[in-house]
Amino acid sequence: MSERMGRYIINLPSKPRIIGAAAVVGSEEGKGPLLSEFDYAYKEDYIGEKNFELGESRLLKDAINRAIVKSGLKNDDMDMVFAGDLLNQCIASTFGLMEFNIPFSGIYGACSTFSLSLALAGIMADSGAVRYAVAASSSHFCSAERQYRFPLEYGGQRAPTAQRTVT
Repeated sequence: MSERMGRYIINLPSKPRIIGAAAVVGSEEGKGPLLSEFDYAYKEDYIGEKNFELGESRLLKDAINRAIVKSGLKNDDMDMVFAGDLLNQCIASTFGLMEFNIPFSGIYGACSTFSLSLALAGIMADSGAVRYAVAASSSHFCSAERQYRFPLEYGGQRAPTAQRTVT
């Protein structure tokens, strides 16, 4: 059973661990020096979908499928998914997870979403509430740009030094 050790540490005596992991990225990340570290890099920003938001859902779905396969388990073995994204109502995660038929807890923590997902999955596994859980996070530059800055469809020019939002 989980126990607090001071104010900032929670001890998980059962030592939950990661048994399958995957990283799926978009075109820009695929051009970078970490390409060999990713499981798959899509060649275009729509990820084969009609819009950026559906593309982000597909990124998440693809990454989760790959992680489950690498774990040696099946979707039916998963007791819960902890996942989130940067869009309203965690919509990319919600649509990306619909076909899995696994209970879903949406997390909206911006840059901390994946850390929160891992922490919650670990605590739930340690407590015995779940045997296997999925922890995931997604961020698609183009959907985040539309949500927080300027829709790319407006044709605004980005400075060469501008950063890209990615998780």
